[in-house]
Amino acid sequence: MSGFRRAAVVAIASALVCSLSQAKQQTWVEVRSPNFIVVSNAGEKSARKAAAQFEQIRAVFRQSLKGVSERPSPIVTILAVKDEGSMRELLPEYWAKGHAHPAGLFVGRLNQFYAAVELEAQGENPYETFYHEYYHAITIPYFPDIPAWLAEGLAEFFGHTQIDEKFVGMGQATPMFFEQLRAGPFIPLDTLFKVDQSSPYYNEANKTSMFYVESWALAHYLMIGDRMAHRDMLEKYLSVLAQGKTQDDAVATAFPDLKKLQSDLQAYIRNASFLYLKGPAPARISDQDMKVRVLSEAEAVAYRGGFAAIRGQSEGATALLAEAIRLDSKVALAYQYLGITQFFQNQPQKAMESESTAINLDPQNSFTRYLRAFLATGGSGIAADSPQVEEDLRRAIAITPDFAPPYALLAVYLAANGRNLPEAIDLAKKASTFEPGNSNYELALAQVLLRMNKFDEARASAIRARLLGRNPVEKANAESLMSYVDRMQEYQKEQAAREVEEQQAAAEEKVQAASGSEESPRATEATAPAAREVQIQASISILSAASGVNLTPYLKGVMETVREKLASNVSDLPLAKQRNLALEFTILRDGKIAGLTVVLSSGDAALDRIARQSVTAAPFPALPSQLKQSSLRLHFGVSCSPESSQ
Repeated sequence: MSGFRRAAVVAIASALVCSLSQAKQQTWVEVRSPNFIVVSNAGEKSARKAAAQFEQIRAVFRQSLKGVSERPSPIVTILAVKDEGSMRELLPEYWAKGHAHPAGLFVGRLNQFYAAVELEAQGENPYETFYHEYYHAITIPYFPDIPAWLAEGLAEFFGHTQIDEKFVGMGQATPMFFEQLRAGPFIPLDTLFKVDQSSPYYNEANKTSMFYVESWALAHYLMIGDRMAHRDMLEKYLSVLAQGKTQDDAVATAFPDLKKLQSDLQAYIRNASFLYLKGPAPARISDQDMKVRVLSEAEAVAYRGGFAAIRGQSEGATALLAEAIRLDSKVALAYQYLGITQFFQNQPQKAMESESTAINLDPQNSFTRYLRAFLATGGSGIAADSPQVEEDLRRAIAITPDFAPPYALLAVYLAANGRNLPEAIDLAKKASTFEPGNSNYELALAQVLLRMNKFDEARASAIRARLLGRNPVEKANAESLMSYVDRMQEYQKEQAAREVEEQQAAAEEKVQAASGSEESPRATEATAPAAREVQIQASISILSAASGVNLTPYLKGVMETVREKLASNVSDLPLAKQRNLALEFTILRDGKIAGLTVVLSSGDAALDRIARQSVTAAPFPALPSQLKQSSLRLHFGVSCSPESSQ
């Protein structure tokens, strides 16, 4: 970290801690509604009103999405503060010189979602940023492969939603949008349609504004332009994408004349006759659907520490959470977020200890149960049989039945240990039912299918996981599993062929024995394999997630260590022909081995046993310090053949 950046981080952390002296004079309340936790220093009445409004906004957004109204959406913790001064205490870096002062902010990491809003904010729609990002949060689990222009266009369309006691308005234009659109230049539509998250139009500051406003304008035109005359074009476009076809196919089908569409869109913008949708506001939830309590000082500080943790402000979060624990060491929430902070700081063992403390204080929190199991398995679900891991995941599911992550993690855990595979399939499918657009859940299903030797189904799920991948890491994980499925399928074919050969040889020996041939014993004796040099070929691949770290040198060392051990032990085996086998095992943070299994037998019990012993006897170095995960799951393939057969 550079000196400037370190100083900036320290300044932010100091600002967060210094604000505690002011916070001590305030009363904070917590209002829990069905889908939000509102934490506010503006009093119970304002907190209730905010919770009711956010529930209405959620209802509006969900009604706009076909097929998702009955599926769960993430619980969001909202720090609803009374004024700009309180907002500044939460977000001190935004009050540095040259920064805009936001009235709303939304962040999400590790299945935790937080927002901050200023209740006294002025303007037509001060919460536009929050609404925009919240719309993404409740659409991505279902439509992760939606093109960037449409994802951002719809988020802008619904992000400008306004709601009052009686009505809700969606798709309202702002003067700023018109200014930007008229200033131009326009992005050609054939370019706009191809923009993705790696595009300069998506990332460079001088092009981002036009990308957002033009995406909004096109979405607005297709959604409600000319009294909804063009909506069938949008529906046709989405229908083609839903069939798994390419973006180019969808554009060619729905928008066959891009020049005309570009001309019509620009005319629509010049006319400045943007209508908006207006309808009755959704019913407000009743007071009986809200649970209200006054927070202790320690609890209020813990919530603020959690917000800092999810925002990636680790130093500020650590300071706030340490203060919360000093005020009251029995606040489970403080330890929960401290564990999250430690995980982000690559301190998995400390994170495990913090989550265990949180569970001891509050055993009924599904997230901490899930997170402890996540940490214990290095985030992969792959670990040796552990009663605690399984108990945590089953308890998490029982406590919050519509929380998807523990279903997928338990599915992979059971599959890795070869237990309850039909249940593992059901668990993985359940997770995907909750979030059908989640690549990781589809990958979990593929891993279970692979463990059941259902190779074609496993490969289909892995392909689906790659299509759903939201980033290069998720796509790479899916491609890695696809390659692994292909290797395992080939191994199985080779093993089946060997078994046929061995059965044929055994049958021939029986025929010879039955014929009473005197030549048979001598022939058998002459062809009996003698001990000789064995050639060994090995390969190694990663099964668990391990992003952002070059593990090639480490893996090469692991492979050579096992290979040398194996070579020294198999030289006395009377191998008559090539034998292939495959092992899977987990290397823990300290280099120890867990979860060793033979996933493909060589057909020679002695060779299988020696291979297992070669792994357990090999001293492995600790995992690279840069690796965030606390373990690494590996596939090790071996081919042993007598020298003369080469």
